[in-house]
Amino acid sequence: MQLWTLRFSAALAPVPMVELFGVNRLWGYGLLYPAMAATWATGRWQRRRQLARMRDERGADTTEARSGFWNESPRDVREPSIGMAVAGAAVPLQRRDRAMSNLVGSIKNETIDADLRIQLIQDLVDLGGRDMAMRLSPVAVASEVDVEVRLEAAEHMSRFSVDDAARALTAIAADAAVDDKYRLDAASALVDCAVRPAGTALMQLVTDDAVSEYVRHSAANMLRRVHRSAAAMALRHLANAPLVTARLRIICAEQLADDSVIDAEDALWRLIKGVEAVMDYHLGIDAAEAMHGISPDVGVEAYSVLAVDSCFHWFGRIEAAYRLGRLGVRDGFDLLSDFARAEDLEDAYALAALDRLFQLEVESGSLDSDG
Repeated sequence: MQLWTLRFSAALAPVPMVELFGVNRLWGYGLLYPAMAATWATGRWQRRRQLARMRDERGADTTEARSGFWNESPRDVREPSIGMAVAGAAVPLQRRDRAMSNLVGSIKNETIDADLRIQLIQDLVDLGGRDMAMRLSPVAVASEVDVEVRLEAAEHMSRFSVDDAARALTAIAADAAVDDKYRLDAASALVDCAVRPAGTALMQLVTDDAVSEYVRHSAANMLRRVHRSAAAMALRHLANAPLVTARLRIICAEQLADDSVIDAEDALWRLIKGVEAVMDYHLGIDAAEAMHGISPDVGVEAYSVLAVDSCFHWFGRIEAAYRLGRLGVRDGFDLLSDFARAEDLEDAYALAALDRLFQLEVESGSLDSDG
């Protein structure tokens, strides 16, 4: 190996030399083992340098090959350089197609975690560009594939082909087997690809009674990005839908007032006139309050209707009369006084009416002026 340690150990402490010259054996043999240890350490060090150099060269070749595999265009493959056979030039293209097909199959494999497949889509599109993104079309429209993976594939497709992405997103938004939240995500993403299909998908979500209220309301708000009139129509539908909770109907009516005050008032009147004793009286009061925020005069009328409605809960009637009094309407004082003195009224309601009447007197300063 031509190592200095080998030459040094051979000249300094070989066994025959120790015996020949009569050198003290303890001293002579003692030099042999350090020389052997130095030889072994030097060999290890040189071997590690050689392996590191080989690894760096192989890594550079692999990176260049991978980059060439993904960035290689069909034109580059079909136009071989001088001296290359045409048949041999088609081999890289076939390998590239086969690799991409296998990768698409892995993305559709439901046994692989969805998050891993989503990350795989991102990495492959970054490497393969448009060619890889457009191969994801079967993934985006396959109903058996996880919907999160389908949405990710459609999103990357939209970077290169809006039409193909729109078809995939429309299929997801219209699929009743898909969770409501993901249908809304697909319809919302469709707004940036195709406005008309997006409006249709969003309106379908709004009018579908099987869809959750949150998604229906969100779809109605998203429609404002598509068409203002369509959004108003969606809000009007929700504000008057009997299967929608009263709380959400009030919210939709308040939003509807931005486009049509008349439609908003009609929706709130349906709630106010439909309240019953078995319902939460706060909802009727909230509806009248929303009405007052839209049209103050109509709101006063709504409070008056609730205060004299025999089908409305007594606590609700007392609260409506109190609200009238706070608005400066004398009928509110008179109604509370009548409630407090009614002989056929339960004591709990009579005391509540009296308490509200006393509160009104204090707030209006009537007691101080009388004193």
